[in-house]
Amino acid sequence: MSGIIDPVERVVVVGAGIAGLAAASRLQRAGVSCVVLEARDRIGGRLHTIDLAGTPVDLGGSWIHHPIGNPLSAFCDERGIARDPGDATMSLSAYDRLERRRLDHGEVEKYTQVESDAFWNVVDALSDRLGPDATGLDAIEAFVADRGLTGAIARRVRQELRAEVEADAADRADNDSLRWMSFGEEFDGPVFGDLPRNGYRSVIDVLATDADVRLNTEVVSVDVAADGIRAIGADGSVEAGSHAIVTVPLGVLKRGSIRFDPPLPTLTQRAVDALGFGRYEKIALCFESAFWRDDGLSHLVVFPPDEDEPAMWVFDLDGFGAGPVLCAHLFHTLTPYALARPPAQAVDWLMGVLADVFGRAVPDPVASVVTAWADDPFTRGAYSHCPPGAEPSMLDLLGEPMHRRLLLAGEHTQSARYGYADGAYVSGLRAAEICMRVAIGTESTTLRQKSRMKETRADPSSRRRPGD
Repeated sequence: MSGIIDPVERVVVVGAGIAGLAAASRLQRAGVSCVVLEARDRIGGRLHTIDLAGTPVDLGGSWIHHPIGNPLSAFCDERGIARDPGDATMSLSAYDRLERRRLDHGEVEKYTQVESDAFWNVVDALSDRLGPDATGLDAIEAFVADRGLTGAIARRVRQELRAEVEADAADRADNDSLRWMSFGEEFDGPVFGDLPRNGYRSVIDVLATDADVRLNTEVVSVDVAADGIRAIGADGSVEAGSHAIVTVPLGVLKRGSIRFDPPLPTLTQRAVDALGFGRYEKIALCFESAFWRDDGLSHLVVFPPDEDEPAMWVFDLDGFGAGPVLCAHLFHTLTPYALARPPAQAVDWLMGVLADVFGRAVPDPVASVVTAWADDPFTRGAYSHCPPGAEPSMLDLLGEPMHRRLLLAGEHTQSARYGYADGAYVSGLRAAEICMRVAIGTESTTLRQKSRMKETRADPSSRRRPGD
């Protein structure tokens, strides 16, 4: 590994997600020529807002997590982008489908706060005790045994903790390394932080202002030569530059969808292969009105009848001021309910779950949407994590320059905030500033995120809860 070679004359950015747009925006503001090549017919990548019968719904990332001191909060402040509080925990209800009953307030608090906080408080101790090869599932089972929990209480605790671990990793609890679970840095404020008003498109659209973005341009090869780089499209088109910043998701790199010539360095490829990139899907239903309010319900935790499945969180977007939409978040183990059947059947399945919760048939939705990020050839999943055998240093390795002209960016190229939109955003700024130091001698300010971030594991009060 080494730095990049000068001169930086024209940068080709592959991917118009938040990392690619951040890199392009920073380069353009510094006067460095830049073009963004995007395979889709839209910008934003995994930050994708749609209008569902008039209600903005984020199909990918939704929250600005830990918003105090977060660089995305600073960006929104600078650009006048409004945000709304997005904490669901203050109005949370729960339903147990096996016992076919709603849980009272004390039970909801026990599973989503008391036992949950107790678990995250002892994660480090469990890691020390269970050893370096232990998984999140190992920790959950040890915790339940240590607490002496049995019967339905043990089942619900397992299901809620599986939901939190799978939300954190976007993968199965038994494929998440306990040693690195919730490892990273964090800003201040709740994990259910702020929601950009009108969805994440309000951030993406502003970030893309004046960017030279070429849509419907799928890059299948990036060639690095002594005199520059060539990004070759699936249609045979070629875009040349002095340097390239490739911001496609880790899932795309793992599939080998882009050929690199010369290949990625051996250690970099090993990191790509070792790191995890799991699944996380959503089913959103828009109704004529927020009928659930008549039942005194808002955000829901649904405990499934299968004890090996995680709890499912269903968010009330009307409770956030957006509109009469219920959005179910399906963590890795639950994603077959969305992915393994046609969208209409996935909607029917969720409608059946809601009928159980309300004890009656619920109104037909006026509109619905079912995501399939895992099947999307330009995504191939949700976000990165460390399974057994991987470690955070591999994420940082992916952010190092390669072949003197090539950089990667995205949430998977830094260990500080992997899995977060702000981590992807800062990685794009970092890649741009590496180029700028050569192009115009600018000192880097974002090679490390500078804020009130806390080292290592998340504090239980502000860790990533179910959400995205």
